[in-house]
Formats: sequence, structure tokens, C-alpha cells
Amino acid sequence: MSDSNTPNTKANAPTHTAYQVSDGKDKGYWTRIGAAWAHKDGKGFSIQLECKDTTSANPTFLPDSCGSSDSAAKCLISILGEKGDFENPKPPELIKHLLALKDKDALILDSFAGSGTTAHAVLALNKEDGGNRKFILVEMEDYADTTTAERVRRVINGVPTAKDETLKRGLGGSFTFCELGKEISIEKILTGDVLPAYDALAKYVFYTATGKSLDKDVKEKPDYFVGETDLYEVYLVYKPDMAFLRSNDSALNAVKLEAIAGRKSKKEKLVFATAKYMGQKELSQQNITFCQLYALSKKITAKISRKYMRRASMSSGMTG
Repeated sequence: MSDSNTPNTKANAPTHTAYQVSDGKDKGYWTRIGAAWAHKDGKGFSIQLECKDTTSANPTFLPDSCGSSDSAAKCLISILGEKGDFENPKPPELIKHLLALKDKDALILDSFAGSGTTAHAVLALNKEDGGNRKFILVEMEDYADTTTAERVRRVINGVPTAKDETLKRGLGGSFTFCELGKEISIEKILTGDVLPAYDALAKYVFYTATGKSLDKDVKEKPDYFVGETDLYEVYLVYKPDMAFLRSNDSALNAVKLEAIAGRKSKKEKLVFATAKYMGQKELSQQNITFCQLYALSKKITAKISRKYMRRASMSSGMTG
């Protein structure tokens, strides 16, 4: 804290100076950091942003409706039953106030998601003004699922014990919770440095090729089938064994083609393998697109995208 010469009003406090306001509505301890104020009183911390308009030299501050760490803690307890590791969470009202300054279809990234306040604020603001904002949250701590994601689940579906009627009914919306797995590198697979399990690589090739996620576990099948979308079926010939990957058994051949064709599907089949021992004519007869593993990250996705665009264009032309 500063000495006895500290000013007792906020108006003439130099930046980065902590001081005490002795009376009035601003009573308490304040720290000025540029155009922002951090305030501590008996209820916790609050933040106010100072802005200068073009018509007046008098500063204005965020309204009381932006909440405080005290109100934020009570909100978190009402949703989860406890505030856990968060002594001074951000109030969702403050984040809503800031987000309202941007477009209604903004994409908001929070790299330190914590208790999930940002997602809560995005969902609440969308509910209020009909916006289509989206959020991406990143959290590396152990509470990512049990606190961060769980809060988002509850505010979406509704909190029966909440005093706020909107929160009690639920804010609506949706989100996907993903855990970062081990690195999957096609180059490292081919060199034998890293050999992921069949399930992990199957989900990876499926997502890379189709843009869709597989939620279920994938086990190797006699026909190598991984999963399907409205347009495609995906197959993977793979074992986490370097000897297998270097052998002819890892290639698409006549025996494997027969097994895949046995499904008798009319969808385009995307078959991932290290090599192929068949001509394109034979593959085309079964509506098969061969996808070589090492080219996965670049060539295959582009090839599939071009085919999809051609199909969409043809469909549009026929209906027009």
C-alpha cells in the first residue's frame, strides 16, 4: 500500500498504484492498472474498466450488474454445489458485458477455461439476444471434466436448485468435450517411432477423411470396417506392429477387396492402407477410393473434398 500522501479518491491516482479510499461509495482498497481498476472489499474482488468518451473527460465504469467475485462464487456453488479450486471466479455477467460489444456470431477462445465462466456467459448471452456465438475452451487441469465441462452441461440442461428461472430451465445449446490423446504422426508410424492402437488410428483417419468424430470404440474387423457417414464408409488395414506394416499383408489386395465388397454397400468406400496391389479399374468397380497412409494429412483430404464439391455441384445443377 502507498504512504500517507495517497489520494483518497480514484480520480487522481497514478497508474499501477495501490491505495485506500476512506469513504464514499468507492470505499476500500484499489489498484489502478492503466484503464482498469481492481477493487477489494469485504466481499472479494471486482473489476471496473475506465473509458473516456468523445464528449466528456469524466470516466465511466462498468455497472454493478457486472457482478463481483463474491457473486460469481455464489453462482458457481448454486450450479455445482461447491466452488472447488476457485476462490475468486469471474462473474459471468462481466464476460457477458464484454462479449456483447462484439458480433453475435463471434467465436470466443478461452485458453484457461477454469470453472467454465466463459462458456456459461456465451450460452446465457445467446439465450438473451438470439446470438449464435460459439466457444472453444482449453483446460489442462484435472477438473476439466468434473468442473469445467460439468458446469457447461448443467447450465445447458438446467439447474433445478437455481434461483434464476432461466438458469433453472436451462440455457440450451450444445458442446463436445474432448480429451487430448497421444500424438498420432503418420511419418512416425511408418518409421516405427510411434505405433498407436488400432482404435486411436481408426478414429484419426475417420475424422481426417470425413470431418466427423467417432464416439464408440473401434476394433479391427475381418472386413476392416471403421465407420460411416451419409456419404462414405471408412476402412483401415493396420496393426500396431512394424513387421506387419512392412509386409505385404498391410496392403490392399484381392482378398481384402473381396471382404470389403461383401458389405454390399453403394456408398463410396475410403480404404486406408500402406499400399495397394490392384488396378484402379478393379477398385472403381467396387466404388473404392484407396487412401495411402503416409499421404493422409494432405492429399487424401483434398481429393475427397474435390469429389464432394463435384457431387454437390452436379446435384445443384439437376435440381435447378
